Amino acid sequence: MQPEITVTPIGNIDQGIDGKDEYVLLTRKDDDLDADTAHNWLLPQVYRESLRPGGYFCTSVGISTTDQPNKVIAVIHHRYDV
Repeated sequence: MQPEITVTPIGNIDQGIDGKDEYVLLTRKDDDLDADTAHNWLLPQVYRESLRPGGYFCTSVGISTTDQPNKVIAVIHHRYDV
């Protein structure tokens, strides 16, 4: 069973020609949310491979826990194959 998780945008940090880092708050509605569960839920939703030079890819996310057991902060690493 998939966890019930909502995504709230926090903001972006521009990395120039390399892409950007997108920060989001993940909130699980039906239980606590640990870093592994958050990672395994989020990465398949944003994962993209680059198929050409200069193409967009997203193959990694970072997760930071918070003091609230059902919330984590995630960083989605959007990049370009340069």
